[in-house]
Amino acid sequence: MTELNAQRALRDPDSEGQRVSLTQLLRGANLSWHGVKLSQPDWGESSHSIAFTVEVRREKLLFHLILNAYWEPLDFELPRVDKAGENPWRRWIDTALNSPNDIVPWETAASVPGYAYRAEARSVVMLFAGL
Repeated sequence: MTELNAQRALRDPDSEGQRVSLTQLLRGANLSWHGVKLSQPDWGESSHSIAFTVEVRREKLLFHLILNAYWEPLDFELPRVDKAGENPWRRWIDTALNSPNDIVPWETAASVPGYAYRAEARSVVMLFAGL
């Protein structure tokens, strides 16, 4: 994914150059909720983690956000993406990493091996993939 495509995902197609809000972006996207297991969110009172996947089909992008407020690391399953035998997930944000690796430019985001991601205690992780 190029930086240009990533920036386009956050722009309104009806208004050249104007950014759209997260609410506007999500309104036109497919959203699915997860826990550490795919499609199994824990909505209980004592839950300390949640994840969700946003598919922005118009821009051919997937975002997977992991929120781990638990006091220990948790392994989250990642959705599979049809990409000719490769895992297309790339790590954009991981607040458990030291700066400057905690948030990186799109074009330098590291590939994520396998279909699980360990979110460290009290961290936020944002992954992305092209469709």
